[in-house]
Amino acid sequence: MRRLLTYTTALLVALAGTVALAQKVTSPTELATTMKKIAGAQAGVAKAIKSEAYADAKTNVAQVKAALIDAENFWVVNKKDDAVKLSKDAVAKVTALETILSAGTVDQQAAFAAVKEVGGACAACHKEYRIQNEDKTYAIKPGVI
Repeated sequence: MRRLLTYTTALLVALAGTVALAQKVTSPTELATTMKKIAGAQAGVAKAIKSEAYADAKTNVAQVKAALIDAENFWVVNKKDDAVKLSKDAVAKVTALETILSAGTVDQQAAFAAVKEVGGACAACHKEYRIQNEDKTYAIKPGVI
């Protein structure tokens, strides 16, 4: 029993150290990389909800949320208060989706509605700060920073 407690404590300390080392986004390149992570995880969310694989959906939602929180730092560093507000709104929408997916019985339609809300929050920021390139990737609009 003592050995299990020791191993568990060591694992928790290691994980805490990993979280502490997480980099906040500060450059346009880091923002682009983070946005790609969000896009992939967000696609996984919808697919998992459709399959009723709610544990997988929650894992993807957690990735989206963590990446959004890291990306918010880019707007803080660049003193874009309205973008920070849009980012906080997106995190709030993702948190609402997390809550739905954490229910004892998941309401699939409510989950899809929440996914749509998250998409709307993302679209609001993209409309203001991002442009879509010919290859369907996104970049920061010229003159934003």
